[in-house]
Amino acid sequence: MRAKVKDMSKVIYTVDGMKLALVDGEHYPPVTAWALKKLDDVCCAVFLGGSEKIGDLKDVERKLGVKLYHSEDYLDALRRALDENDVDEVVDLSDEPVVGYADRFRIASICMLYNVTYRGADFCFTPRPLKRTKKSSIAVVGTGKRVGKTAVSGFVARTLKGIARPVVVTMSRGGPEEPEVIDGETFEINPDFLLKVAEEGRHAASDHFEDALTSRVTTIGCRRCGGGMAGFSFFDVVERGVQMAEKLPHDLIILEGSGATFPPYRADGYILVAGASDGEASLTPYFGPFKLSLANIVVVTGGEGIDEGKRKTMLEAVSSLNPEADVHFVELWPRPLGNVNGKRLGLVMTSEIALPRARKHLEAMGAEVLHVSGNLSNRPSLIEDMGKFEGIDAVAVELKAAAVDVVTKWAVERGIEVIYLDNEPVNVDGKDLESAVLALGRRVLSEGAGDDNSN
Repeated sequence: MRAKVKDMSKVIYTVDGMKLALVDGEHYPPVTAWALKKLDDVCCAVFLGGSEKIGDLKDVERKLGVKLYHSEDYLDALRRALDENDVDEVVDLSDEPVVGYADRFRIASICMLYNVTYRGADFCFTPRPLKRTKKSSIAVVGTGKRVGKTAVSGFVARTLKGIARPVVVTMSRGGPEEPEVIDGETFEINPDFLLKVAEEGRHAASDHFEDALTSRVTTIGCRRCGGGMAGFSFFDVVERGVQMAEKLPHDLIILEGSGATFPPYRADGYILVAGASDGEASLTPYFGPFKLSLANIVVVTGGEGIDEGKRKTMLEAVSSLNPEADVHFVELWPRPLGNVNGKRLGLVMTSEIALPRARKHLEAMGAEVLHVSGNLSNRPSLIEDMGKFEGIDAVAVELKAAAVDVVTKWAVERGIEVIYLDNEPVNVDGKDLESAVLALGRRVLSEGAGDDNSN
């Protein structure tokens, strides 16, 4: 059966305002000039490369009739053109072999950073306008799911309590429709409370509960749905959550992303969390350069498992896109939020790979780990694993996925103690992440919140 194809011949995606055109030397200048006239409102052009059909670039500029930016690195020329002109849209009139898919994502990343639309013959990337918070803010965002973003966010909140009074605003796929405030500074999160939340049909392992539990800070939980290619969410209630945070007596807002999605605010500082397992591929493809360009600190988790060659490649990748970013390689150590000394444990985590290291650390604290499961995000397998948990005094579990509705419920029904686990980032590169976070926090607080309403 053949698919019905909609006639798109009359559909043209346009943005009102001034345009910047991307051009190359594979088109004859008169053809490019003809296209510029059809576009209208073109303030300038950026030359991407290619020399088959052109001569001197000054002659090309004269024939095009607009200022032509060029450089050995076309991305530098694009940045300069965007800095010097009030551009609303970048229109790509280039073609292969001058630019390929990777080139266009690098271009798109810069356009996202400058909050301008990037359009080509059959694609259009439109940034979501990023507002500014009225209070100083730091965003903790990830390159994807399961990279330890929430663990790093909790660490950041605990660290910054030494110089400020932070409030964490989270956005998660299981968050509440109306932003929910948890006063983690005075209210103790315990198994009974979380079970009650779960019985009400809410996601009791949502990030704002985890942050309040592990860091004893006030948190505001928000929901979001859908994630775009650059990291924008389709729907979220983060703006209402931030408005609530701005009314609280706290002086620093920590904006916590969700998976690869980040809050719709231009923060005063950024911490990007990536996993080491994919190496450079976790940072540079697609819209990776966009997030890297924002980052003040890059935290690479799982850093203990990569060799020097892979670490060097990742450092070079970050430096090529953002030489000012401070890169830290860390491993996540389990930090039990209760006493494990002398106890026989069942250990439950989301990652099979992390289990041996976590087991080793807990046993070094005096625990005896009798059973383990890495199926916290797979309920049927988790239930099967826990059916074999015999002879234990307590179950140690991360507050994620099925930690409450399955593990906590199972333990409470059997009179078994529940000890929740945090994951503490610890440097494996000789650097000091705590000092870096404090330095970023002090700078952000001293400079004050951004005073404009967009990026």
